[in-house]
Amino acid sequence: MNFYKSAALALDHLEKNQGSVKGSLAAAGIKCTPGEGKRILALVIETLKYKPTLLELLTTVPLLSLEKLTFPKRVPRGSPSSRSLLLVLLHDLLFSSKNKIEASDLWPPKPSLLKHQARLKGELVKLQIKKGKNRKEDLAISSSSNDLYRYIRYNSNYFKSLNDLFNELKNLGFIKLLEFKYPLKEKEYFLDNHLNDFILVFNGNTNWWKGNEWYENGGIILQDKASCMPAKVLMYNWKDDEGECIDATAAPGNKTSYVSALMSNKGKLHAFERSSHRYNTLTRMLEKAHCKNVIAQRADFLESNPNSGEYKKVTRILLDPSCSGSGIVNRLDYLLEDEVEESDLKTERLEKLASFQLQMILHAFKFPSAKRIVYSTCSIHAEEDERVVYSALQSKIAKDKGWKLAPREQVIPTWERRGRPEELGGDEEMAQGIIRCLPEDRTNGFFVSCFVRDDAVGISIKTSIASKSETVVEKTKSKGNKRARDEDEEGRREAKEEVLVTENNVEDVKVVEDQVKATEEDDTAEKVSKEKTSAQLERNKRKKAAQKEKAKKRKLED
Repeated sequence: MNFYKSAALALDHLEKNQGSVKGSLAAAGIKCTPGEGKRILALVIETLKYKPTLLELLTTVPLLSLEKLTFPKRVPRGSPSSRSLLLVLLHDLLFSSKNKIEASDLWPPKPSLLKHQARLKGELVKLQIKKGKNRKEDLAISSSSNDLYRYIRYNSNYFKSLNDLFNELKNLGFIKLLEFKYPLKEKEYFLDNHLNDFILVFNGNTNWWKGNEWYENGGIILQDKASCMPAKVLMYNWKDDEGECIDATAAPGNKTSYVSALMSNKGKLHAFERSSHRYNTLTRMLEKAHCKNVIAQRADFLESNPNSGEYKKVTRILLDPSCSGSGIVNRLDYLLEDEVEESDLKTERLEKLASFQLQMILHAFKFPSAKRIVYSTCSIHAEEDERVVYSALQSKIAKDKGWKLAPREQVIPTWERRGRPEELGGDEEMAQGIIRCLPEDRTNGFFVSCFVRDDAVGISIKTSIASKSETVVEKTKSKGNKRARDEDEEGRREAKEEVLVTENNVEDVKVVEDQVKATEEDDTAEKVSKEKTSAQLERNKRKKAAQKEKAKKRKLED
């Protein structure tokens, strides 16, 4: 009973204030154990996925009128609205795996709803037919127009060729377009105009791969276009005899398997993953993708020894560290992000993440044979993107070892959206060497940069760096290799995985893993940043001043 009320209170808060589910639980004053929080989080997100359908049902079966004694228009203070309570109850009755309300029969809302169960299910079937859905689960919504398109990556490690894939699609009735076009009809596809050697673009409603041997056997991989870019940039002008590569944060394995394919499944690709759970995901993905040249290890990249003989041939390193995940906008993932307002808490978290991200880059700079390092995030925040890159280039190790930024011609030059010069000391040339992706580009939000060494065309910083960047560099001197995990964090991570990971969809796994990794690394980044910066002290002063002002107002009101 309290479980449903808590979920309904969270829904009420979300409707009034927007933001995230996690934030709504706290803001609504919901106190619960980690296990209870997991259940509430799952129910709220699932209810939101079906909210339009549930609201439509409430117009055809007007329960707020039919059962107005149980679900009154006005409710006591601290109680959820009748509409939100109905939504969570209807979800469990109609869409949960058990198809039942898990509460006592003596609790009035349950029998009031069950007396209309037959009519509700009948109206749901009518709605399903009206919308042309084969299953009631297909009535769930997604949060972005990105779902109008589906990117599929051909896996060249597979024993069949790209032409074989074209023939398979032809047999399935698909038409291959010679030029890209939007929107796509359901049976049309084309080779992506930026990554045309591996990426195929389909209508978002297409699901031909389900049960197809190409997907089941790893011949194709579902992966967002933007997340394919880091591997492509990393392997620019790669030659088989050049050396070896590293993927520093490899799970769930999408980027790793793409790098493996771009290496022609030859040589050595060292894949690091410190989480035991994600390491298992990684190894399963590598096996499915037929990656024979990957050496996967459950280890922390920051604890690796750059001067070890094991890595003396490493020339290229892929860094896709934990980030805020602010670029992930499809499949309702925005509901799991932190509050979006410009709060002190958010700014502090971004600073911690930026410190950790910079630490990863500086560690990669230490590998003696490394010549090319790609740093990417699924974030749209400059704090994690251009500012981290700028700080890295300003570091002593970058200057001593000659690390520079790769020019545009080496970083998918045909992609139009580039970096923000105002975040790079006003350097337009440097901004041109960076890729930015936004939802309007028909991708997730993404950031890709590339550091190079011993390359005459590399771009150096031309202006003095801002004091803020120097502060970030200084923070990395305090290094934290142990990650503390409390029960509440574990509960939220489990809920994210349980709610959002869809069956047989590696791309969705990646989306969730990025969000989970971002949450896990908060503690790591916090250890990296032990000293408060002047900016943090200033924020604390502003916060105290605001509290005093509120206290004065309250006294005047009294």
